Amino acid sequence: MNINGIGANYVNNSATQSVSSLQESLASGKRINSAADDAAGLQIANRLSSQIDGNGQAIANSMSGISVTQIAQGGLASITNDLSSLRELAVQAGNGIYSDSDRQALQQQANALIENIQGTIGATTFAGQELLSNDGTLDFQVGSDAGNTLSVSTSDLSSSLSSNGLYSIDITNQSSLEATLNAIDSSIESIHSLSSDYGSAQNAFSSRIDALLESQVNESAARSRIEDADYAGTVSTQVINDILERSSIAVQAQANADAGRALNLLSN
Repeated sequence: MNINGIGANYVNNSATQSVSSLQESLASGKRINSAADDAAGLQIANRLSSQIDGNGQAIANSMSGISVTQIAQGGLASITNDLSSLRELAVQAGNGIYSDSDRQALQQQANALIENIQGTIGATTFAGQELLSNDGTLDFQVGSDAGNTLSVSTSDLSSSLSSNGLYSIDITNQSSLEATLNAIDSSIESIHSLSSDYGSAQNAFSSRIDALLESQVNESAARSRIEDADYAGTVSTQVINDILERSSIAVQAQANADAGRALNLLSN
């Protein structure tokens, strides 16, 4: 039995397998390419990948939440401008030198502003969702785990303004001027309250995005340490195995030659 040949053959097979595995790692850039490489490490890396992907979608959801709050605040800002113009008209109508026809002209301007406010309320939507027309909530999943949500409230602003008396103001009559100004001021306060709520919601989404991004960075680094290949170390190991493979081939060749000479001597 050729002990040297058997040993050389074993070293050669082992080195060849190792070289093949190292080449796969260098090609994929990963230390773990299958469960055979590191079953526990692969399981942990997969869990981290799931967490990273979930956080990525949560960031996208949070960005949608920010867009909702920004659109709502934009609509409210437009309504606030119209209310300010409406208040200016009401104060102007209190000028004693104005005639009834003058105040009627101001009332027409006021009616146009109110119609514009109503139009803005109906047009303030996001992806088909009305933000200022109905009372309700829009829920956003802002984390990879169940129950990790943030909500944005929608409001029936038209009903609120109607309750304040905004839609029935009459600036043609000086005796109703105080009631008109009170209705406008109450409406402005309602708008400011909603704007504050949307601003707080936007800040909450922004803070959540910052936390998710930080988590993604840390989780990605942890996954990389587990599954990514160390190129310098892998290349060094590959060089060593290449040398072992060539050496074992040389030893095998020498062993075969020795066996041949031995057979020749015996035959002679």
